Amino acid sequence: MKTYGRTMKEIRLSKGILLKELIDEQLSMSLLSQFENEKTTISCERFHRLLSKLEVTFDEFIWIQTGNIFSASQLEIIEYVEYMDIESITEWAKLEAKYHELQNYYHDNYSLELDHLLQLFRFDLAMKKGIIEGTPLLTSYQKHSHYLDSAKHYLLNTETWGVYELKLFTRIAVGMEPALLFRCLKIAIKKGQRFAKISGNKDILYQTFPTIFSAFCLVKEVAYAKNTFELWKTRVFEDEHIEQAVFLPFYEGWIAFLEDDLALAHRLMDQSLNHLETLGMLKSLTGYRRFKQLILTNEFPGIIVNDPLFGEFFDVKNY
Repeated sequence: MKTYGRTMKEIRLSKGILLKELIDEQLSMSLLSQFENEKTTISCERFHRLLSKLEVTFDEFIWIQTGNIFSASQLEIIEYVEYMDIESITEWAKLEAKYHELQNYYHDNYSLELDHLLQLFRFDLAMKKGIIEGTPLLTSYQKHSHYLDSAKHYLLNTETWGVYELKLFTRIAVGMEPALLFRCLKIAIKKGQRFAKISGNKDILYQTFPTIFSAFCLVKEVAYAKNTFELWKTRVFEDEHIEQAVFLPFYEGWIAFLEDDLALAHRLMDQSLNHLETLGMLKSLTGYRRFKQLILTNEFPGIIVNDPLFGEFFDVKNY
């Protein structure tokens, strides 16, 4: 189990915060450095002051410190997610009952993450009920996006974006208005630059791009999808990120499909598939072949999800 000092350092680095940014009248550079390097301890008051500066709850801190894969509240979330793939009003009623169970759990076990995800699940419930009753997807999407207003407010008013904020951004992307979604993407890129160079965090922002891109594709916002792709491509070229470059033609092909150029879509997507086969990336090759089929037959169910709480890369939920 990690020490408190080592855990605090890990959280600070994950948010790209410099040690000097935490200094105040109670927290000197020397004290913080010694604490992080396990050479001294600090008072409870100073410890909670640090948590506040890092925008982390004590429960979240303990979860990181103990090294558990999932916290108790995250296990509750994962159980709820398993019920989210519904097609009938009967299944919807069962999902609503599970939502109220999760809400009751939240009342006794507060966490910021669960707070935000309950907003997402409320949005999801309302939108799915509308779709089941015959409301067009985009109409239902626009009608119920207000359920995520609090989470949007949190992102726009959080000065320091770390790993959690990027995850939250991708989780609520499906319910954000296109202009706001693109604005937040630019914020993510700007704020993410601070910690992306830290070991272990290099690809975190890259995991964000496919989700945001697919959210724009879902609502047929082609111009925003193209702008997102250009930001993504620029980042890939600047970082000389070879693995990411392999996938870019595929997503450019998705844009071609939305612009009704099916021949170009096939050609660009196949370019990525050929690269994957040549490089021996067989798991990705299998997934992207299926992905291509879903997109080009208008059967792709929603947005790309790359989140341990929501399943693996192609286990997308029916938004």
